[in-house]
Amino acid sequence: MAFFLYTNIKMFDKIIIVGDNMKKISYILILISVIMIMTGGVTSFLSGIRADREATYNRMADVTDSFEEFSTEVSLFEDYRDSLYEKYLAKLTYDNMKKNDVVIKKELNSYEEMVESISNKVTTLNTLCNDVYYPDSSVNNKCNNYKSIYEQVNNYFVLDINTYNSNIKKFNDYQKNNKSTVSLEKYKTDKDYIDFNEDGTIEGKDE
Repeated sequence: MAFFLYTNIKMFDKIIIVGDNMKKISYILILISVIMIMTGGVTSFLSGIRADREATYNRMADVTDSFEEFSTEVSLFEDYRDSLYEKYLAKLTYDNMKKNDVVIKKELNSYEEMVESISNKVTTLNTLCNDVYYPDSSVNNKCNNYKSIYEQVNNYFVLDINTYNSNIKKFNDYQKNNKSTVSLEKYKTDKDYIDFNEDGTIEGKDE
């Protein structure tokens, strides 16, 4: 009987020892799990930072490319405008206005299409630049400057059309005063002066 009690006590001690070991193992497993979770969280966090940084640099590259395309089209617009004045708008007379009317209006239509194309580039830059500050000052300068440039492009076009239409009105008044039935149509556009960069000044309205 004593032997039986002794054996059970030993077994009980072993059970307690095994139980303690299991607790230690459980603690270790929990600790390892916590470390793995924390490590995974840190890795995920760092991966997120790298992904955000990569996305930012890709976006900055898009700004640079879009601004270059925008600038190229603005240069073409300026050249076209100079040519338009040299060939027609600076040489308008009552004698040649009717003769060149169809050609001039075709040129003005092409002129407006250039403004539309530049406007499409501006839409892209708006998406890339609005409410965004980049870690590169040159990119931020591009985002700050394109609005002012586009404002001038649009307003130069509107100024030129208004000037041309004013000459058309003078031509028609002249013909009417001379009892002539000759009359020319004004160039129609829905564009108007804009303050695109919202600085309170309409750049390009008066040249």
